[in-house]
Amino acid sequence: MTAVAVRAMLRSHPERPAHTDAMSRCLDACFNCVETCTACADACMSERDISHLVACIRLNLDCAAVCNATGSIMARSNKAGHRQLLEAQLANCIAFCRACADECSEHAEMHRHCAVCAEACSACAEACTVMLSTMRMPA
Repeated sequence: MTAVAVRAMLRSHPERPAHTDAMSRCLDACFNCVETCTACADACMSERDISHLVACIRLNLDCAAVCNATGSIMARSNKAGHRQLLEAQLANCIAFCRACADECSEHAEMHRHCAVCAEACSACAEACTVMLSTMRMPA
């Protein structure tokens, strides 16, 4: 789903969730990160010598899983009673994205796909950070 479609969906939600712009940016970044990390892991596994990329591949796949879970949870905008859980999930996603960005940055000069992945992970960490900060402010 594109960011435009996500914003339209959130704005048309009967319960009118707060912070729809930050939510849609976070959702878009999470699902972009899922796709990018998955593709990076596949590209890493296609390299001639993957022995130095094993940690990167594992972190790519873990980050993709965490971002997918975060995006899925964020898409369900009725968070009554679950604010602390969502905040913990966002914090977890930020940690995984930063770790994956750091790992991919280590390989970015040699592998362009890792540079692309590092950028997507950093963008997702930033979007989740903004969402977390926004949640902590009054609606």
